[in-house]
Amino acid sequence: MDRLIEYFAHYGRSYSWRSRHDPYAILVAEMMLQRTKSDQVVSVYQKFLKRFPDPQTLASAPKRDVQKLLEPLGLRWRATMITKMGSSLVRNFDGEIPHSREELLTLPGVGAYAADAVLCYAYGEKVVPVDSNVCRVLRRIFNLHSKGEARRNRIFLGKVAELPVPKRLAKEFNWGLIDFGAAICTPRTPSCPLCPLNKICLYPNKTEVWKYDYSK
Repeated sequence: MDRLIEYFAHYGRSYSWRSRHDPYAILVAEMMLQRTKSDQVVSVYQKFLKRFPDPQTLASAPKRDVQKLLEPLGLRWRATMITKMGSSLVRNFDGEIPHSREELLTLPGVGAYAADAVLCYAYGEKVVPVDSNVCRVLRRIFNLHSKGEARRNRIFLGKVAELPVPKRLAKEFNWGLIDFGAAICTPRTPSCPLCPLNKICLYPNKTEVWKYDYSK
């Protein structure tokens, strides 16, 4: 799994939220990235944080202002959830972002993935945020089969919990996993000959040739 960190170091995508350390800014990014491509979020994210730099500003803003800023991203319910999230942060947490998964999950619009993302990217926890793309990658690598949605399957989540996530490089590990899934281990035509995990992958349909080169 160290190769995921190497992969990110050489080929990882650069987004402004990945350089942020403010838990609020990280939480906002995760809310915007729900069911939305990263490249769509870039310009909206910067404008949003400039207009609403903290939970207090967001909580006191008219809902229509939030809706107008988020309009380019689609999903009308997103503005409602983000507005409610800001109010909940101010009302229940004095404007601070919770440090625990249980408390994060009480925030409107925050599910398991966003909660784990905040724990990892803001607080350095050794957790793996699991969405459908991460599920696909890990199911292929370990040749796992599960009934229903994998990220709700106890056996699958148990395997995720066993991943050797390095404490000091947990963020890079997870970003590498995300970017690897977006560029190499794609849904329909995975680029197995270029895969840095080909030697350990148990995916039955993979191509055995291993040509990955970090010198590019």
